[in-house]
Amino acid sequence: MADRPTQADPSQAERLHHFAHDLRNRLAAIQQVMQQLRSSTDEDNDELLTFAEQQYFRAMRSTEDLLDDLAVDRLPRLSALHPVDMAELVNQASADIGHRLQRKQQRLDLDLPAGLVVQGDPHWLKELVNALLTNASKFSPKASVIHVVLRRDHDQTILKVTDPGVGMSATDLQQAFVRYAWLESRSTDGEAQGRSTLARARQWAEAHHGTLEVTSEGPGKGCRFTLSLPAASFR
Repeated sequence: MADRPTQADPSQAERLHHFAHDLRNRLAAIQQVMQQLRSSTDEDNDELLTFAEQQYFRAMRSTEDLLDDLAVDRLPRLSALHPVDMAELVNQASADIGHRLQRKQQRLDLDLPAGLVVQGDPHWLKELVNALLTNASKFSPKASVIHVVLRRDHDQTILKVTDPGVGMSATDLQQAFVRYAWLESRSTDGEAQGRSTLARARQWAEAHHGTLEVTSEGPGKGCRFTLSLPAASFR
């Protein structure tokens, strides 16, 4: 006989009940907006779409809160760790997003000294760098230059991705790595606003015993993401 799923205790059941109710209400609001959009004029669309997007983000944020409350482990499962040349990895990630850069007429200014190595899972490290480069492109204007610098600092390998984009307010900076937080900053070319990638990127960094931080001087003044990973060497 197959094992029966573990039944939620009363407090979990109550939490799940409220979550399901909240999620249904928010998704119903999105459905109503979509129905209205089918018959609305163009002038109405921006306001309605913003409202729908807010409801979607709040529903997804509720999901994340529930997973956090129930201590659901969402860290990546790392495979065998290998020495990874970060300059080579960044070049690969740059090639991966080449179509995006070309569409927005953007350019990466790469400063990548050879020989800077970390010990890690190549797949998840590449996903991490892809996330940082894609984010910089998404929130930077067309025909802009994104600076990518790789350095060694004592026992750390540091990657800095600096964009000239929309920047972040002090409030946004506090929530930059919160999954599905509703931030003031908007993408520059109508790209999807899915605000979970940076949170996952920080988890990927932490899984490699590293850190990921962001700074900005304010709206309209761009952002700098700094990834720090323990340095290693080829054997």
